[in-house]
Amino acid sequence: MLYIQYAIITIVFVFAIVFMVRKFLPSKTKSGGCGKGCGCSFSADTKINDK
Repeated sequence: MLYIQYAIITIVFVFAIVFMVRKFLPSKTKSGGCGKGCGCSFSADTKINDK
């Protein structure tokens, strides 16, 4: 019975570690403008207002 509890705790801990790593490491598949994976995109067609 004790081994089942340790197995459950280990599985939950591994899932938490995987979640944190995926949350804070940048994704290589997203093509954001700033590289942070926020979804913003920069294009050459973007107009900048000069004042």
